[in-house]
Amino acid sequence: MRGMMRGAQVCLLRAIRQAIGADGWFDGWTAGVGDGPSMVIEGFDSSPWASLTFVGERHSLHIRLFGTATAVEGAYDRLRALFTEPDINLPGHVLAEMQLMDSSGEIHPDGRMSLAIQFEALTIEE
Repeated sequence: MRGMMRGAQVCLLRAIRQAIGADGWFDGWTAGVGDGPSMVIEGFDSSPWASLTFVGERHSLHIRLFGTATAVEGAYDRLRALFTEPDINLPGHVLAEMQLMDSSGEIHPDGRMSLAIQFEALTIEE
C-alpha cells in the first residue's frame, strides 16, 4: 500500500495515525498482542477531485476494530470525537472535510465484536 501512495494520501494517513497514537485511550490497540482489542487499516483509496477553482483528492480509509463489544463501541465513539472537526496539518494540502461514514458490526461466537468503519475525506492542493 505504501509504495503506491501519493503526497496527500501519505500526509493524511500519517496525520490520522499520529492523532490515534497520541490519544492515550488507544494505548495497545495497534499492537495486536494477545486477546486485547485491535485496530487494523484494511484499505485506503483515493481518487482525483476538482471543482471550477480547486484541485484535490477524495479519500476513503477502511479500518476494522476488534475486541469486546464495550471496547469496540468505546473506540468508535472516541474516533468520532477525534475526527469530528480534526485539526490536521497536511503540508501542501488543506483538509476540506472529513467524516466517519458507514460502519457495520458483527458479533462473533466467542462474544467479541468486529466493526468495519469507513472514513471519507477531501483534501485540496494549496
